[in-house]
Amino acid sequence: MKEENYLGRKENPLLVYYNQNERFAQLLNGWLFRGRPRLEAGDIKEADRRAEGKRGKSGKRREYRSRYRDLYKRLDSAAVRLYVGAEPMEYVDYAMPLRVMDSDTLSYLHQKKEISRKYAEHKGLEGDEYLSRFTKKDRLLPVVTLVLYCGERPWDGARSLHGMLELDGVPEELKEYVEDYSLHILDVCHTPDERLREFPPEICFLLMCIKYAGDKEALLRLRELAECSGISEDTCETVESYLDMPEFLEHGDGIEEGGKINMTDRFRKLLEEERQEGREEGREEGREEGVSQTKKIFKLAGAGASPEEIARQLSVPEERVLQILE
Repeated sequence: MKEENYLGRKENPLLVYYNQNERFAQLLNGWLFRGRPRLEAGDIKEADRRAEGKRGKSGKRREYRSRYRDLYKRLDSAAVRLYVGAEPMEYVDYAMPLRVMDSDTLSYLHQKKEISRKYAEHKGLEGDEYLSRFTKKDRLLPVVTLVLYCGERPWDGARSLHGMLELDGVPEELKEYVEDYSLHILDVCHTPDERLREFPPEICFLLMCIKYAGDKEALLRLRELAECSGISEDTCETVESYLDMPEFLEHGDGIEEGGKINMTDRFRKLLEEERQEGREEGREEGREEGVSQTKKIFKLAGAGASPEEIARQLSVPEERVLQILE
């Protein structure tokens, strides 16, 4: 199975959701600025998700490599100028430090290439600047990559390049020259609720839904856990798609003032329906079991077994056997 097919199954709802500049800004406010409203939708700009670079030659042909970020936005404000790529994941990529480092490197090379292109025909550059096609005053925008991990088990992969290296036999004096490269991971299912509550309310609600997806009783308390009274339609649709609960949207009531959706009512109705279905299945199983037991009793009785023997063989009260035979 190709990796991209596997990755696309549950991540697509989150990618569509966070591709909205407003939601992307809210995610960063909670993640980078601990809940402070530093960014708004207008601060987010689109950026080219593709990053390309030369790989080398294969025979006479030059090969190129490409990387695509799941989300790649540009921030351009007086306070901060960053390229930020958020990569939602639902599995542990044990080579993630290399993947992120490679993507970031290609992003920087892409910026440098764009700057050098301006100097291609420029006659004013001399010496080292001419050879570099890059002046002492040129600057690249910093690149930050965030990894949004939504897996059920804790992230147990390396959180930096050093975590992937065999350093046991390396002298301490040499280790300081081995450059490291750290990851920025939000392990949603294993992040304390207090930290998730630093995100804006609807982002917090969505993260809490992911964290407690397997705990239906906790879903009934999300209003309290996320400190969010109601959510918008796009958040509701993302929850439905990610949790794979198509019946979720069928409960169209519970609309609060301001057009917000009361998710607690919807979770409660879904849970009650599941419980009712469970009771019906239990009753049906009981009926089927009763019919089967009756058939066995008549079969043994027809073979000449006494009520006492039948009761002993089927582990049922003798009174029950007599009642059925009568």
